[in-house]
Amino acid sequence: MKLFAKYNRVNIVATVVVLLIGGICYYLILHFVLLKQLDNDLNAEEQEIKNYILLNHLLPVPTNTKEQEIIFKESTSALKRKIESKKIYKKEDDEYELCRILFFPVNVSGKNYNVYISQSQEATEDLMQLIASITLGLVLLLLFILFIVNRFILNKLWHPFNTTLAKLKEFDINQNQKLQLNTTNIDEFIDLNYAVSKMNDSVVRDYTALKSFTENASHEIQTPLAIVNTKLELLIQSENFTAAQMQNIQTIHNEINRLSKLNKSLLLLTKIDNHQFEEKEEVDIVKIITTLLNNYEELFTAKRINLFKEMETTVFILMNETMAQVLISNLITNAIKHNIDNGTINIFLNKTFLLITNTGTALQNYPANMFERFKKDKVHSDSLGLGLSIVKKICDLYNFSVNYEYANNIHSIKIVF
Repeated sequence: MKLFAKYNRVNIVATVVVLLIGGICYYLILHFVLLKQLDNDLNAEEQEIKNYILLNHLLPVPTNTKEQEIIFKESTSALKRKIESKKIYKKEDDEYELCRILFFPVNVSGKNYNVYISQSQEATEDLMQLIASITLGLVLLLLFILFIVNRFILNKLWHPFNTTLAKLKEFDINQNQKLQLNTTNIDEFIDLNYAVSKMNDSVVRDYTALKSFTENASHEIQTPLAIVNTKLELLIQSENFTAAQMQNIQTIHNEINRLSKLNKSLLLLTKIDNHQFEEKEEVDIVKIITTLLNNYEELFTAKRINLFKEMETTVFILMNETMAQVLISNLITNAIKHNIDNGTINIFLNKTFLLITNTGTALQNYPANMFERFKKDKVHSDSLGLGLSIVKKICDLYNFSVNYEYANNIHSIKIVF
């Protein structure tokens, strides 16, 4: 849920709760005040009746109007004084009407009388209903105004934040462009934009420095490696070494070659990460596979690997040609390297997917880790552990899906275009 929507929900719910509680309290207080006013009027009538009896020693004339009724009833016992609300039947209206009634006793010339003074409470109730209706209308109006304010006015207040968020989503560090944020007069968003801009400058600066260092280091390392490798080849051709010395030199030569391949692979991964192969064209995958299989013919012969192909005549994929060659080359060399003598390699290709399977022993590593850098099967310790990582990186670059499976001594790698 978006922050703005959640804020609106909490704000409206809190407002409704406060207004409901306030409205109920307002209704009860007003009801109490109006009843108190009726009671005061009844008390005033009581006092007037008692004063009249005190002066004249007789009862006043009973009254019966629409708003008030006074009744005197002779009684042998004095009635306990009380005030209550009660519905009384009105003959003239042929209905029951809610009234406020005061009961109290008086004594006139030695006789006890019970006095009933009632005043209509309908006007009070009508007034309460009117006030409740007005209050409800004001609550609904207030909620409508709050909705309009939150929906349109407060939404504009969040516009700088939404703009900053949208630009952060669109920002691409590889485009080497400075993040341009809109100006605003809201202090919190000014602080946010300042922090984002400062972080962006730091990230771009560090990324650029790291990118330059990686590329320069890889290139600089490659030159001395090539020189050392050349010198070792010259030493190997010399006849002035013992067998043990020659073996040590050969070991150094092999490790130098391995280090050179590692450096080239890391440089290639860096270039892929830096999007240096964004040029795309229609690449004939069948042609690339055929060419690479011809180049690796000696390797097939050396391990006596049987090759089976099932490919369509032409399969064109939109990608960088160099990346296509690296992708297919790594898959084929991986199938050869992890194969067994007298094993088989099967290649299936159509416009939808490429599937390469090869015979081989079970892995000692988790299959899910095989596409991570420097994750390799322990049996093949001479592997750099970067071949499938490069495959995964290229597939991610072009939104291909890649999947590895092992069953019945068969390794399968499938790429869906």
